[in-house]
Amino acid sequence: MIKLKDLLTEDWLTHKGKTLWYPAHTRTTMANISSMDMIALYPKQLESMFGKQPISSFHVTSPEHLKTVDNILGKKRSISTFTRANKDSPLAKGKGIQTIGGIVFYVRGDLLATRYMDFDSVPDKTGRRWMAGHYITGDREVWNKAVRAAGWRKKYDKLKSDMYDLEEKLRDQWMEDDAKMPWNEIEKKKKKAVGPMVNKFIKAYFDWQNKYLMANKEIFKKRLRSVENKPSAWWNEILIYNTKIIDAFVLSRITKDGNWEQFGKPGRYQEELYKYVPKSKVTIGTPAKFRQWFGKREGIIDQV
Repeated sequence: MIKLKDLLTEDWLTHKGKTLWYPAHTRTTMANISSMDMIALYPKQLESMFGKQPISSFHVTSPEHLKTVDNILGKKRSISTFTRANKDSPLAKGKGIQTIGGIVFYVRGDLLATRYMDFDSVPDKTGRRWMAGHYITGDREVWNKAVRAAGWRKKYDKLKSDMYDLEEKLRDQWMEDDAKMPWNEIEKKKKKAVGPMVNKFIKAYFDWQNKYLMANKEIFKKRLRSVENKPSAWWNEILIYNTKIIDAFVLSRITKDGNWEQFGKPGRYQEELYKYVPKSKVTIGTPAKFRQWFGKREGIIDQV
């Protein structure tokens, strides 16, 4: 049974901190739940089912994103990595998918989930990973039917209705108040009242989801916990957490940027990179040299 203290809430609910790192395409927990087609994975949940499974893989980033690397190292926040790429894919050349790439980390971490091809996992602001239910169940309708059979669509619609009723009640109070309390104070009251309602809903949803996954543990293990030895037209995806950097490769083009080195002195890219990995563990070279480096670390580039 998941405990409420283990759930980090969204910024717009009760979370008081600042979001330090997440991709631009991040969606909120409630938006993912409301789709009735998404499953969330996170370390504590998977460790309770399978324990920890160490794995080595590769992660590509761009020099502009080096300053964010510290936010994922040794943390429960998962990152997307790979060990296999098609020769025509950007990753086979040291390029990124959502960035220009150019810096490739060879990393070690604990496995969250893996599949022989990219399965479009999406992180939310808490660090959980969401993916379409069919990647686990094997059928697009199975998960959707399970969610609806458990009454989550009705529960979600009721939550929205209750939130709307609360807002209308506060709005009416504000309209009737001769003193006209500032609307921002009404907004604070609304958030204070809505936060516990939504938190309770999220906790109940994850309790139910985790029971479902546990009941289908072997299917889950077969589809998203076993490294499949087969190629794809793109690349495989391996989600890991507790990430540690072993060594790194930097494409030569990155070193020609003035932010790498200027007037014989290290630029900010070098300074940021060497915070995470010593200079002796950094290899610099062409895409061809990168492919050699990649192969020596058991990375696979498929030729078909």
